[in-house]
Amino acid sequence: MRKFRLLKADEIEVKIKQVTEKGAVALIYKTSRVDMDILDETVGAENWQSEYSEIKGNLYCGIGIRDDVSGWVWKSDCGIESRSDGEGNEKKGEASDAFKRAGVQWGIGRELYTAPFIFLNLPTTANQNGKGYKLKNPFAKFEVSEIGYDDGGRITKLVIIDEKQTEVYEYPKKEQTAPQSAKQAAKTKAEKFEPLTKTELVQKWGVTNAEATIQWFEKQFKIPFKDWDAEVTECARAKLEEKKLLREAKQKAAEENADIPFPMTD
Repeated sequence: MRKFRLLKADEIEVKIKQVTEKGAVALIYKTSRVDMDILDETVGAENWQSEYSEIKGNLYCGIGIRDDVSGWVWKSDCGIESRSDGEGNEKKGEASDAFKRAGVQWGIGRELYTAPFIFLNLPTTANQNGKGYKLKNPFAKFEVSEIGYDDGGRITKLVIIDEKQTEVYEYPKKEQTAPQSAKQAAKTKAEKFEPLTKTELVQKWGVTNAEATIQWFEKQFKIPFKDWDAEVTECARAKLEEKKLLREAKQKAAEENADIPFPMTD
């Protein structure tokens, strides 16, 4: 059975999930129409089908693909009901979500799970009721203009632009060119270098198991903790900052009774 290709930039949607005082947390996702198009493209419209069933109150969608050897092969998953929009589309959203999740079971869009934490530095304003924030431009729209993958299908490059074609997010971030020479910059960084400590991990970054966190970083960087230089340590602190922002955003959402939903829901 053929393998499904990776998603193209224009097949990926961007959604604002949480607005804070300093900007907004965004998610990237696919729509069910993308799954349908890729299924048609890869196996042929006549060689796949879908069906729905309710199991213990949950709506499941199964996608079956015809195989020359095994016949029909099915993979299923359940969906999450959309939030009320006042137009009765909650169940429609649940059906769409179930279809997309079933598509992920087949490998369509699974690469989206490797997306980095996306925080957009956008102007925001406090809500009139004093609870939470909203974008100053409520009509702002965003899209993925570039995306890149490694050989394992993991996202290595991601660029998001707004409706004015202005870049609002880039991963990985571009290195800033210092006004001093590279040799001077390296010397300055070395002089200011402060090694990462277990105490800092716990007190500043909220890590519950400093030893396990260090071991995880060692696997990622392939460098023993004792040999970390200023550059490696800076990368580790940047990753810790991303994790901290994500935790704070989730905590804020929980306090407002608006948990961030599954990242691939319309």
